[in-house]
Amino acid sequence: MTSSSPFSRHPRLARSAALTVAALAGGVALTACGSADGSGSGSAADGPNVVASTTVYADIAQQVAGGNATVESVISDPAADPHSYEASPAAAATVAAADLVVYNGAGYDAFVDRALGNAGDVAVVRAVDEYARATGDAVADHDHDHADDAEDAHADEAGTNEHVWFSLPTVAAVAGQVAEELATIDAEHAEEYRDNARRFADALIPLEEELDAIHDRGHFPYAQTERVGAHLFDTAHLVDLTPPGFLSSIEDDTDPSAADLAATLDLLSERRVAFLAFNSQTETPVTARVRDAAEEADLVVVDLTETLPEGIGYLPWMTGIVDSLANALDSAPDSATPAADGEH
Repeated sequence: MTSSSPFSRHPRLARSAALTVAALAGGVALTACGSADGSGSGSAADGPNVVASTTVYADIAQQVAGGNATVESVISDPAADPHSYEASPAAAATVAAADLVVYNGAGYDAFVDRALGNAGDVAVVRAVDEYARATGDAVADHDHDHADDAEDAHADEAGTNEHVWFSLPTVAAVAGQVAEELATIDAEHAEEYRDNARRFADALIPLEEELDAIHDRGHFPYAQTERVGAHLFDTAHLVDLTPPGFLSSIEDDTDPSAADLAATLDLLSERRVAFLAFNSQTETPVTARVRDAAEEADLVVVDLTETLPEGIGYLPWMTGIVDSLANALDSAPDSATPAADGEH
């Protein structure tokens, strides 16, 4: 069995992590964030109150807020699935009472939209809006509670992917917009917020450089159980060989066809991909079978989640994932031949 954990010890990880720590010197760690279920609270009780949908957005907001604002995450359980999460009345009230709400949007964390529907005028930062500004592409809204609706169920198949926190330009833009909103709410600390956002964006540069280096090695093929990390993989110009029908079925919580499952398993058993990207947060019997096939073929499995592992901030987490990709290509089988420019 070959597996690549984002937090395994490796020279690349040590180098990139050191750069991240240096860039964020003086920043506030995720452990200072609280959660809307009452498990903790951030600092600066007299400053703005920021509420984020997930720990990913809470950590990004905390890096910008520093010690001048309280940051809370509605979802604090690393195993919770934001697609299907139902906020408690208390958590919904926390969202409605926030000075600033930071969330993904596009139906991914729809509980925030429902809470805001009962709120007054609350400042918001939606990551999908920042994705559109940063990339020029839009993410269509869709409802994960109605997966039998043809337009919603196949939104990803048409090219939409709401997991935009895997787009580094997007998270830099989110940090910048959080800074601007906080500067409006708390003008006294406006420049500090903006400086923190710039520091966060600068800390992403080593990751972007490593993705460029991966790209320069060729367009390696890979398979995935869901499109969670696809924005990151696209940046590295990796090539997804997973049958689209398999991905659509998994993301719609339905069983894939026998043909799509067989084609996916063949990709792995024949070692035609460099690695399998696996969403360990939403494992099903079908995806577990796919993972088993990858391990039996001695392929690297790159584990991904949709919220932060406990005690890990966004930058170290993403650094680990990017290093895992590089490590996977180091051990890619000869049968997973990278395509040249123009062949993918």
